[in-house]
Amino acid sequence: MTTFSRRDLMRGFLGGAAALSLGPAAHLMAQGAPQRRFVSLYFNGGWDVILGPDPRDPGRTYEALHTGTEYLAPEWQTPIPVTIGGQSTIIGPTMRSLVRHMDVFTLFRGVNMNTVAHPTGRAYVNTFQAPAGVVPRGDSLGTKMAAGTDPEAFVLPNMSIGMPTFNESLDPALTGTRIGRATQMRDLLVPRGRTLPAGVQALLDDARRAERSCVDARYDGALPLELTDGARARLTAAVERDLGAAFNLGNDPDLMARYGIVNANDGGDPAVVAATVARLFQTGLSTSVSAQLQGGLDDHGNEWATDQPRDLAEAFDALAVLLDELRADDPQLENTMVVCHSEFARTPRINGNRGRDHWFSNSILAFGGSLRRGVFGETVEESLGLLSIDPVSGRPSESGEVILPERIGATLLAAQGLDPYAFRTTPLDAWLA
Repeated sequence: MTTFSRRDLMRGFLGGAAALSLGPAAHLMAQGAPQRRFVSLYFNGGWDVILGPDPRDPGRTYEALHTGTEYLAPEWQTPIPVTIGGQSTIIGPTMRSLVRHMDVFTLFRGVNMNTVAHPTGRAYVNTFQAPAGVVPRGDSLGTKMAAGTDPEAFVLPNMSIGMPTFNESLDPALTGTRIGRATQMRDLLVPRGRTLPAGVQALLDDARRAERSCVDARYDGALPLELTDGARARLTAAVERDLGAAFNLGNDPDLMARYGIVNANDGGDPAVVAATVARLFQTGLSTSVSAQLQGGLDDHGNEWATDQPRDLAEAFDALAVLLDELRADDPQLENTMVVCHSEFARTPRINGNRGRDHWFSNSILAFGGSLRRGVFGETVEESLGLLSIDPVSGRPSESGEVILPERIGATLLAAQGLDPYAFRTTPLDAWLA
């Protein structure tokens, strides 16, 4: 069985890269310059914030909110008191494993999603820009974050697992590479061991050479062929160095134990997804990774009481181990940011089927990056409703504003040292460290 350390993987990657003009990556690593890393993790289906980032006291009665405590197993009934950036608050019991990471945590509460429709909400949290109906606008958040690095320094600078990725305005080299499930990374990096017939290869070569004839002679930009050749060479280097073996998680018993992975071939298991995200950074393949960490959260019936807390905890547990891995070489996550979100939340009241429906008042979690640690925003205690928030203090204020995802997106981008102009709003400057 083979195990990989970050040093082993980087040594192998850079060694193989030299033969295929991977100078930028080699130079970057040789200089030891800190590299910005970004992770966007999506919880599909609409998470219950009362069980997670925006809980309530189960021992009291609320005017328009039902905690549902009586339907839950004892382990999911009691919120956890924590201190985040000097602020005392509570988090839901499903987030118990994340308590050890509260020192690098920034929590945004009361974010207005302006929708309770899955396609619209999914498009919104992919780009953090209001969609046109269900059609996303702008670049994926992960694509924007990849723009802060030299794409030539990475084989797969912008990677997306289990979710769409968009690039409307940035360098084509930053366009996300998308796979459906985490286990497909092995296939992407495994040598095929076969070549095309000579006649077929000759036709492809002719088509590539003829590319110039489709472009006006006055065009002075890079051709698509030129934009892809570098990526092709880097991917070939990764395949030849057998970096695909790093994603054969079943061959690493220590990793399996750390993440609690039972079946390494289950590409939708949050633990497998999180471990794959970690490996993308440990191998030096990527600088920005977006992934669906958990699905199946759209609980409208009595399954809510068992499935929702279990699924949330499973994902948060995987996230906690991923943060452990990322903090191994960036202890305070100064050069790393991890953002977690869902398309919206679930209703404050239990419905007639003993479940919860869709609700627009959401929370967004951020770990690391150049953000002020603490809790920004809150929701109405009695109803989980939206409040106007002072953008400096992060506390409710009649003269404040209801916070939209665009404001959070601009803040996250600014915290990574990038231009937030695409969001057409200003960052929360007081929340930039």
